[in-house]
Amino acid sequence: MDEAHLRKLQPLLEKNGGNLSAAIREVIDLVSLCPENSGNSEEIYESLKAKGSFPETGEQLLRSGEFVAINRQMMKWLIRNNAGKLIDEDIVNDFISPYLIATIPELEAHLNRISKQLGWKIEVSSSCGEDIQKNDCASIDFIGGDRDLREFLVEAVCIFLSRWMSLDTEALHRKSNSITVYLRHIARYDIHSVAPGVRKLFGPKDILYREIEEKPAFWITLAELYTKFNYQRVNLDKDLFEALLAGKLPDITKYLEIKADRSLREIPLSELLPLFKYLVIASQLVNDVEICTEKGKECIKIRHDYSDEGVILKLIQMFSNLFEAGLHKFSVRYVSELILFDFSISGTSMQDAIKVSPDLDFI
Repeated sequence: MDEAHLRKLQPLLEKNGGNLSAAIREVIDLVSLCPENSGNSEEIYESLKAKGSFPETGEQLLRSGEFVAINRQMMKWLIRNNAGKLIDEDIVNDFISPYLIATIPELEAHLNRISKQLGWKIEVSSSCGEDIQKNDCASIDFIGGDRDLREFLVEAVCIFLSRWMSLDTEALHRKSNSITVYLRHIARYDIHSVAPGVRKLFGPKDILYREIEEKPAFWITLAELYTKFNYQRVNLDKDLFEALLAGKLPDITKYLEIKADRSLREIPLSELLPLFKYLVIASQLVNDVEICTEKGKECIKIRHDYSDEGVILKLIQMFSNLFEAGLHKFSVRYVSELILFDFSISGTSMQDAIKVSPDLDFI
């Protein structure tokens, strides 16, 4: 048997736990019950789909044990408390079989059939044709039903399209009773990864969930410590900690380069300042960072609670070394618990850029 035959048998293979002999016996029974379909492979294939995956009523699905009934509030709690984590691919494939669904129209028909059988009351329609690669701006509408269930269904569909049809999710348009998904075709190099648009829109917390599941004891302990100390902790890696213990001034250049995935000199100031804020706040080195990226007015205000002036000066020097490595000219001033880096100056030597003015008011 070739791949095409196995694909058509997939619904009954799944039903019979992968037992090919049992699946073939059921095909024979199906054909014997429908002699008018004998010899027409496409009609038999449709019969297999209907028999193997789509029982006639929700009651039959419950009776078979394939589905279970759940209280609406419990369902909403489960969905909401997993928001931001991508649905596992095996769950998506079990719900939308890639062996049976090869086109958008087939997907649309499948979703509407399931929605009707299970009482979801979600109607699905699309502007996509058979050849998805010819649609520059395809979209799918999900209308009606419960809001949380609709969100869950949209995510499952977008993951499926990303994995099996090379369609990324470009944008979502949410209304009170509908969601429109805008899609674009992408060239996939790693077929096992989720497209970037899908990950951005549906999986912003995915790495957090995955890491907690991988090392729960570590993350629970860390959360307890941060909570007990009211987040007054500094998050340092071993290289930076070693430099501090050795009395050296740590070089934090590599952290920005790793995050940006390029050399520091290749990062324009308008991108460097938000990146600086992101990493410094994440490490808890300071309390807050305010930035201005407007052309000609670029600056950073850093708020901290260090009282030792020596510590403040080392902090200033560490940040200054970073901006000097990026070939950016600036001046530095500080007062009390505030440090200001001003990049709007011109003609200032980077070597002489730090000017300490303890009595200056920035506010």
